[in-house]
Amino acid sequence: MMKSWWERRDTNNSMNILFVSYHYWPPDFGGELLVSIERFESLLQRGHKVVVLTSGSPGFAAHEFSKGIEIFRSKKIHSSKVGRAVRRLLFPFWVLKKIQKMDFEILHLGGTGGLGPFTHNLGNWMICKAAKKKKARLVWVHSLADTETEMYSEASFDQKLRKWYLNQMNAIISVSPALHESVHHFYPGTSFCIPYGIRDDLFIPLSIADKNKLRLENKISKNQVVITFLGSVGARKGFDLLAEVFLELEKIHSEWILWAIGPYTKKDNQNIDENSISMIVNGLVKKKDKVHFWGRIDDRKKLATLLAISDIFVFPSRKEGFGIAPLEAMAAGVPVIISKIPGVTDLANIEGQTGFYIEVGDIQSLKSNLIKLGTNEDLRQKMGKAAHEQVCAIFGWDKYIDKWEKIYSSLLET
Repeated sequence: MMKSWWERRDTNNSMNILFVSYHYWPPDFGGELLVSIERFESLLQRGHKVVVLTSGSPGFAAHEFSKGIEIFRSKKIHSSKVGRAVRRLLFPFWVLKKIQKMDFEILHLGGTGGLGPFTHNLGNWMICKAAKKKKARLVWVHSLADTETEMYSEASFDQKLRKWYLNQMNAIISVSPALHESVHHFYPGTSFCIPYGIRDDLFIPLSIADKNKLRLENKISKNQVVITFLGSVGARKGFDLLAEVFLELEKIHSEWILWAIGPYTKKDNQNIDENSISMIVNGLVKKKDKVHFWGRIDDRKKLATLLAISDIFVFPSRKEGFGIAPLEAMAAGVPVIISKIPGVTDLANIEGQTGFYIEVGDIQSLKSNLIKLGTNEDLRQKMGKAAHEQVCAIFGWDKYIDKWEKIYSSLLET
C-alpha cells in the first residue's frame, strides 16, 4: 500500500512535481502556460520541488535551472519543418525514457505535441501509464472551451481519443465554473474547479503622477485615449471586430489610439497564420501614428506597466476557457469591454460598474461601449478603481496558490 503524503513528506513538507509539456514558457506564448509557470515558481518558493520536461528549442540549453525550476529539453534535431515534425513524434518517447530515472510524486500533464489527434493523445496516454506505474498522481488542466458552443465534449474523434488519458487522471482541474460544470458531467469523481489567480503584486494601478510620466515616456499625450488589446491577434480573440470598429471611430475621435499586445507574426509564434492576420490588420498598419503592434511581450513587468497606463481594455473573444488578460487589466485599474461568453462571464466584471459586456460578434455594442468609455474620463477612472478592487478581492494570487497546494497534497494523502 502506498504511503500517504504525510508519511512520505520531508522536513519542509515539500512535494515533488513533474510538469510535462511539449511547449514551455519561454519560448511559447499562451495564457494557461504562463500561469502554470508562475504557479510553479510560487510553489517552488514555498519549498516544493518542480521539474519540467519540454521540447528542445534553438537558443535554450538542454538542461538548466530557471528561477529554481529544473528544466530538461529534448534534442532539437533540426529547425526545418521536417525536423520539427520528427521532434514532435519523438518527444513522448524521450519523456518515457527520462521519467524512468526520475523521482516524482505528481505528474502535471501539459501535453506532448504530436502531429495530430492520434499521436498527441497516444503520447499522453503512454506517459500517464508510465507515471501510474511509479505510483504518481496525475493532474490535467482544462483551460479552453472545445468549441464556441460547448465547454467540453466527447463527440468528435479527437475528443473520444482524449478519454484515453483523462480516464487515468486523479484530478482534472477546470479554470472556470462553466468549464467545470461540463467536465464534471463526464468525470464527477475527479473534476475540480480552480479559477485562475492574478498576480496582484504585479498588476496594480499607478498613481496619477506615475501614469502621466510613463505615458509621456511612451509618447502618449494627456488628451489621448489608449485602447488596449492583449492576446493572439486573430479572429478567435475577436481582434478583427476591434480593428473594424476602431478604423471607423478614429475618424471621429482623432485622440484615440490602439495598442495590440500579443503574437501576430511567426517570429512571435510559429503557429500563426500570417495570411489571415494580414487581412485583419491591413487597414490598421496604415495608421502608424494611431496604431502600435507591440508583438509578444515576455517581460511581465513591462506588460503590467503597459496595461496600467492604458485607458480601456477590449477583449471581444469568440472562445475562451477563462480569459486571463481582462483580469490582469482590471487588476491594473483599467475598465474592460469583454465578450459575454462562458469563460469570460465567469470573471469578476460587473456590468456597468467595472466595465461592459458585449454579445459575441456584436459590433454595434462594441462601438457604443467604446464611445461611452472613450469620451468619459470620469467614468473610466470610477470603473477602473472598482475593477481593481473586485479582482483583488476574488482572484488574489496567494489564495490561488493555496488552492493548488491543497489539491496536490490531498491527492498524495489518498
